[in-house]
Amino acid sequence: MSEADNQLSHVKQLAIVGVGLMGGSIGTGLRLAGFSGKIIGVGRRRESLDIAMRHRCVDGVTTNLGDAVRDSDMVIVAVNLGVFAQTFQCIAEHDHDGLIITDVGSTKMQVVADARRHLPDVSRFVGAHPMAGSEHSGPSSARPDLFANKTCIITPEADTDDDAAQTVAALWRSLQMRVIFMSPKEHDEKSAAISHLPHAAAAMLVHIANRIGGLEIASTGFRDTTRLASSNPPMRADIMTANRDALLHALDVLEQQINTLRGALSANEQDKLMQWLEQAKRTRDDWADSV
Repeated sequence: MSEADNQLSHVKQLAIVGVGLMGGSIGTGLRLAGFSGKIIGVGRRRESLDIAMRHRCVDGVTTNLGDAVRDSDMVIVAVNLGVFAQTFQCIAEHDHDGLIITDVGSTKMQVVADARRHLPDVSRFVGAHPMAGSEHSGPSSARPDLFANKTCIITPEADTDDDAAQTVAALWRSLQMRVIFMSPKEHDEKSAAISHLPHAAAAMLVHIANRIGGLEIASTGFRDTTRLASSNPPMRADIMTANRDALLHALDVLEQQINTLRGALSANEQDKLMQWLEQAKRTRDDWADSV
């Protein structure tokens, strides 16, 4: 892992709490990248942990978070947002000097608040959000290339230890991610627009088609547009609730766009409709060309 390998060389054991799609993909990705430390998977269900072992996501597994934390140099929290506080509480009971704690949570302000509330030394917590995923879940869906060529957002605060932040950044760079630093608040506002609202919109489209009719004739366009509606409902509910204010603002902006479209159609203003569609096409094409 060249430079990243040097920055991760002091991580002799890494604990991944929650070895589902994200946690499992981190494990398989690190191993493919040449990470030489030991990777321990932590979970509540022995069945899921056994699957993670069979798919070589981790080197060992345990249902005892304390045991894993005690012997690890870094802990990655990859559980649903609803149990972050509980997880941090347990980590705090077994915290030790030098332990770096990070996460993969889709919102950051609530996660940081939970970390500040429960961790004894919040300077060693570094919030992170790899912008990658799938509508599938569980360790059997883990892929070593899940994060490749995608963006990871790191959200350090003023009192975050710089060495810890750089170690976490090196972890994600080793998985071939582009790392961007921003505040937790900026992250949540932007994620509401490009991630949480699209998940909500996909669910809306499915409900609309189910109400009006048409699922029996739907094809690839509908399948591609609504793919996110098949994502894990409890996880998505946790995310939307945690980022409620930013998502509500994004819904307000969505309502404004609906009204723009409605107005152009009601007045039969073809020129305005074309301008609206062309602007969206240019914006998306420019974005697609840049990634």
